[in-house]
Amino acid sequence: MQKHGVVLMVTFALSAAACVSGGGPRPDRLYPPTPQPLGPEQVSTLTGYVQFVDDKDVLSLGGYFELLPGCHIIGTPSHWGEQSPGGTAVVYATTGRWTFALPMRAGHQYRIEVSTGVMKARTSSLTIKGYEGDLGGNKTREFEPATSLKDIEACYKEAGGSLPAPK
Repeated sequence: MQKHGVVLMVTFALSAAACVSGGGPRPDRLYPPTPQPLGPEQVSTLTGYVQFVDDKDVLSLGGYFELLPGCHIIGTPSHWGEQSPGGTAVVYATTGRWTFALPMRAGHQYRIEVSTGVMKARTSSLTIKGYEGDLGGNKTREFEPATSLKDIEACYKEAGGSLPAPK
């Protein structure tokens, strides 16, 4: 699924890799406290173009999250913008909010990613997708945005849970 955005300046290459291991930043835990810290093989991690996780606005947090396995509903911001190294090029687009229903598995990493298409004049197409990878860094699945309640129901079914109660 693609959204077209207006590019204000020259486009740049967007890095597809997320630094989610090693001695880097600590993730924000989006689950209740546990008596013992959970290890990477017990949780799912999420990074990328994310603003909402299960209806909670997480934009002001660090952008690297730990969640318990299960179906999680992820919402993107409405505007995307990046600056190239050195600050010489800026890409900005209105993407609208996209929703992903991700059946997250323990020991897996998830990323919502924006990638740019071929630059034509001052515009380019954008693609927004979700990716799953294992702890070894191998890409295991791709996710398209959810387009209906059936996509969300399928996520909960795959994750072994039922739909949350209506609010």
